[in-house]
This record gives sequence, C-alpha cells and structure tokens, in this order.
Amino acid sequence: MSDTPIKIIHRATWIGSIANVGLALLKITVGKMTGSQALVADGVHSFSDLVTDTAILIGSRYWTAPADKGHPYGHGRFETLTNIFIGVLLAAVGIGIGWDAASALGHTAPTIPGMMAFWAALASILVKEALYRWTVVQAKRINSRSLHANAWHHRSDALSSLPVAIAVIVNWMVPGLHYLDQVAALIVTAMIMKAAFDILWPAILELTEAEADTDVESQIQKYASEVPEIKEVHAIRSRRTGSTILLDFHLLVDPDMRVEDAHTISEEFKSHLLNEMAEVVDVIIHIEPFTCAERIVNPCCDDKSCD
Repeated sequence: MSDTPIKIIHRATWIGSIANVGLALLKITVGKMTGSQALVADGVHSFSDLVTDTAILIGSRYWTAPADKGHPYGHGRFETLTNIFIGVLLAAVGIGIGWDAASALGHTAPTIPGMMAFWAALASILVKEALYRWTVVQAKRINSRSLHANAWHHRSDALSSLPVAIAVIVNWMVPGLHYLDQVAALIVTAMIMKAAFDILWPAILELTEAEADTDVESQIQKYASEVPEIKEVHAIRSRRTGSTILLDFHLLVDPDMRVEDAHTISEEFKSHLLNEMAEVVDVIIHIEPFTCAERIVNPCCDDKSCD
C-alpha cells in the first residue's frame, strides 16, 4: 500500500526535525567554544527550523483534509497560511542575526574562530544539502508547496553554513582580517532573507487571488484545440489554493448541438484536464453557443472573412 500524502509529510518533517536538533546543538556549542558568532547565528537558524517543522506537522492535518460543507473548495489555504508563517519566522530570524552581527562590527573585539568551527559548518552543509534534495523529492511526490518550502529551509541552512566555513578558513590563513566572522554572519542574514522572500511572495499572491500560473491558459487552449467539437475557450480564470489549482472558463460549441451532447463534451474535457494537469483539482465550465455574440478569441467579421 502506497504512503498517503500526510504520512510522507510527517516522515519527511520528523527526519528533518531530528537532524535540526542535532545540528543546532552542534553549531551553537562549537560556536561558543571557538568564539564564532557566525556559527552561533547559524545554529539559531537551525533551531528556527523546528518551529516551522511543528507548523507543518500541525497544518498538514488540516490542508490534506477533503472538502466539506464548511470548506467546499477544500482546505488548501491552511497550507498557504503555513507557508506565510514559515516565511515570516525565517525573516524574523534573519533580521535578528543581522542586527547582532551589525552591532558587533567595530564595537566587539574581533575573534578568530578555531578550526573546529569549520568542521561543524562543513557537517551542516553536507547534512542539510542532503536533506534538501531528499525533501524536494518527497514534496514532488505529493505536490506539496509547504514541504517544498521546508526543503528550501534546509538548503538555506546549508547555504548559510557556507560563508561560516569560508570565514574560518580565511581567518585561519590570514589572521589580520578583522571582523570577518561578523561579515559572514551578515552574509548568512542575506541568504536567510532571500529564502524568506521566496517562500512569502507566492503565498501573498495566492491570498490576493493572483493568477495561479502563467502557462495554465496556454495548456487549456492546447488541449481544447485537440477536440473538434470545442470551437473556442475563453474567459479562463485560475486561482491557487495551497498546492492545488481551481479553474473556470467558457466553452463554446455548435449552437445547434443538443444540451446533452454539449454537457458530455464539457464533462469529458474536464476529466481530461484533471488527468493531464496534476495541480488542478476542480474545473467549472460554462457552456455557450459558438455565435458572433459569444465569440471572443475568434470574433466574427462583417465581411465574413474571419468566420
């Protein structure tokens, strides 16, 4: 029996959580021992992942639930809210780390972290990059945007450890480069803020009812052109709810066609779209006659040259 989406989400999240706890403790402890502010900041970043993991574990119980009377369009927006929470938390962590690093520049005696900090940062890079790649595969299996966002949280942790490792090596080779560790912490901040934006922006667009994807309309027109009975498709609207897309559009058929036949064509076309477009979960089709009054994509001409 194949795993359900919620089982895949929970397994991927729990594995990530265990890794986050171990790496956070390692980086904070080693950072304190070696005097690396950047490594301590990176460890705090890893601990912040635990909060997002908890949000996913709780939120997934809601957004994977089927549509009901209270939520006839499903519960996908719970996933959107989870993504916003992840993005806001990530941004808050980045701002805190950046503030501490900027405050230390010129006001705190520069330190040269020991080589142990390099090995801790390297371990984080390897483990978190592996977690990112594995979590992305799991996210694609079930088409989960939140799980994909959490995967990028893993990668942001891996990327944020990179300048820490470089700073330790450069400081070890050239001790005279003061405040390099604080500069590395600021680079970590920039990477975290970029990851937060990449998670937040799509979620904000979704809440403002932005178009789901730019290529949705072209896909529908392509499939419609393959059905001779469909004369035209227009007024295509799409919106995203979590990891799913809802569609509605007008479908034009021969005005002399029976209502029953037109309905059959629309139902078959709807089934085709649901099968071919993985993220689409519901389609509402408004049937119209292919007359001059209704045609938009292929309007009538007075001289009949474009009929």
